[in-house]
Amino acid sequence: MLYIAQDSIDNALAWEDRLRAAVNAIGRIPGQTIDEDASSRLGETIHKSVFEGTYLIHYRINAATDAIEVLNFRHGGRLPRRGEP
Repeated sequence: MLYIAQDSIDNALAWEDRLRAAVNAIGRIPGQTIDEDASSRLGETIHKSVFEGTYLIHYRINAATDAIEVLNFRHGGRLPRRGEP
């Protein structure tokens, strides 16, 4: 977002609004996508959502509490670091 803000504060704030809406919508999306690679690396079921065709939002679902925990947000072209989904 800071990179976007260098060119336009308004564009950065609009991008942030869209990102917040995407994260809030995760809980309402039926049939969440499971990221098989991340799940295999971390040994648990990891879901992913693609934001604006470029960014990945990784999260897990706690079935006991019906809560969603966002684990990671990164550009899709960037490889995960050790321990990241």
